[in-house]
Amino acid sequence: MRTTLLLILLSSMLVACGGLSTRPSSPEQQALSKAERIQGLLTEAHGSLSPTKERMQLKAATLLLEEEQRHLAQQIINQLQPDLLPLRDYARYVEVSSELLIQRGEYQEARLLLETPRLLENLDTLSQTRQLTHALLRAEVFALLGSHIASAQQRIYINPLLNSKNQRSNREAIWNSLMYVSTADLLHYQKTSFGGEYQGWLELAVIAKDNQGDLEQQLAQLQSWQQQWQDHPANQELPGGLQLIKELAANRPQQVALLLPLTGKLAPFGKAVRDGFIAALYETRNRGGKVPNLKIYNTENHSDFMALYQQAITEGAEMIIGPLEKHRLSLLFDAGDLPVPTLGLNRITDYGDAPEQLFQFGLVPQDEASQVADIAFLENHRQALIIAPKGDWGDKVSQAFSERWEALGGKTIKRSLYTGQADYSNSLKDSLLLQESEDRSKRIRRLIGEPIEFLPRRRQDIDMVFMLARPQQARSLKPLLEYHYAGDLPIYGTSRLYAGYEDTRKDRDINGIRFTDMPWVLRKPSAMQQTINTEIKQSKQYQRMYALGIDSFQLHPRLRQLQETANSRVYGHTGRLKLNERNEIERQMLFARFKRNKATIIPTATETIDLILNDREGVTNDWEMAN
Repeated sequence: MRTTLLLILLSSMLVACGGLSTRPSSPEQQALSKAERIQGLLTEAHGSLSPTKERMQLKAATLLLEEEQRHLAQQIINQLQPDLLPLRDYARYVEVSSELLIQRGEYQEARLLLETPRLLENLDTLSQTRQLTHALLRAEVFALLGSHIASAQQRIYINPLLNSKNQRSNREAIWNSLMYVSTADLLHYQKTSFGGEYQGWLELAVIAKDNQGDLEQQLAQLQSWQQQWQDHPANQELPGGLQLIKELAANRPQQVALLLPLTGKLAPFGKAVRDGFIAALYETRNRGGKVPNLKIYNTENHSDFMALYQQAITEGAEMIIGPLEKHRLSLLFDAGDLPVPTLGLNRITDYGDAPEQLFQFGLVPQDEASQVADIAFLENHRQALIIAPKGDWGDKVSQAFSERWEALGGKTIKRSLYTGQADYSNSLKDSLLLQESEDRSKRIRRLIGEPIEFLPRRRQDIDMVFMLARPQQARSLKPLLEYHYAGDLPIYGTSRLYAGYEDTRKDRDINGIRFTDMPWVLRKPSAMQQTINTEIKQSKQYQRMYALGIDSFQLHPRLRQLQETANSRVYGHTGRLKLNERNEIERQMLFARFKRNKATIIPTATETIDLILNDREGVTNDWEMAN
């Protein structure tokens, strides 16, 4: 009966293609030809015995997957009995089934299928193409599950078996995975590895991540690595812009000017940025690294910001860092061409194109919202409820989430807006359609004329919540979601809902919420961070601004590296930093979850969803040739 239904559906595909043709030439005719082949395979399977029946079904499912007819492909896969397939065909069944699972976001299920004993124990008896495809699928699933070391290991193992074109993209994927691993973990794996290419990759990754503020030290270690690993695949073309390190070290700015508000309303923020920059500068100098001369200017002491900017250049600045204030940053847009590279510590959008030498680096919540959308989509959610405060901040960040979410294929079902604690409950109740549920109960009660047992039922067309809130707001909103029968929905948020320091008593109300935040806040404090926290009063409230100052120091000699190498990153305390086409520094944050009243880092999947769709490009599929 199921086979008959599938044949009817495929017949409708044939009709949609516009009739039969024996010599396909146009895309429509080619699609028609493939539909005819699928129909023929299913017809043949219907009249065949095992294992021929299963082999024909598998071929049909493969063709349907190529045509992105995933639902039909899954129906066929569900029908066949894989244990009846010979090993080679069983391997192909695992590939098709795992790809369907990946596309549904069921990554753990895909991993279990790819690691089935029948396949793993006999993998070396299969063709090289089958082994490569299997290894690449495992690498993909590991990356999607956040197991980046395992993903890199798979790719390192198969790299010699790939052609030169695919080796290059595979090396980029290896590097991308290793750059998700913390320096501490890289050092741990380095100590326990057994040499070979894997050891070389780990050592290079440590060099890339552990010397962000010291170009000379990084260059010395890089040259030593190149001497030691002359035949290593990564030595053919150093990844991540590392080939530029020597030139960057030779051309670093000799004098840098900080233009920050050090008095007035924004003084605590400006001082935190300044102190972070100086702390990074002193740490580098104390390790023997070269640092620029530094001059600091208070923007609040000058009514004419552009005159102050020019003064800093006249007094020798080869690079400017600042301003922090948006209204002063906009003056640099209006100024046209700038004489020196300038790293503004904020971001302005919808104000036209920035001058060529103006780079914008700020703690922009829109970047976090886009990353949350990526993560939630990869975790197989598709229909979102947004909870946000009324006002400019809530509008901008929720819009950034919605734009990315809908570009991926998700749907924003409802925005629940609140103004204060007094309207939290009513806003959530209306958004969850609980009032409609209660009204239905009242109508039924009136119709039957007697009391009935009633439990309100929330709307069922949402599968996740994106919450924009400050810590105290989140601590009220999360329990209210549970009270209004939405406690089963996963909640995602941004760094705004975390105070940035441990408070186990208050944060028990937000257990389970997943959110983005910077390494400086989530990772174990470094020696520099401990010094700042000990010596500077009120440092707890401005943790993220210290990180902004430190990363400004690390960024200032590396802007060219980010400009000239597309996959180059700076691994900072505010996140993984990259430069987009608008000269804006974008941050990719760590991902965490409140567990037992504490923020706990959890692994995240690969940075670019589109990357996983192209990983296996160029690996020849021998299914048609062999059959």
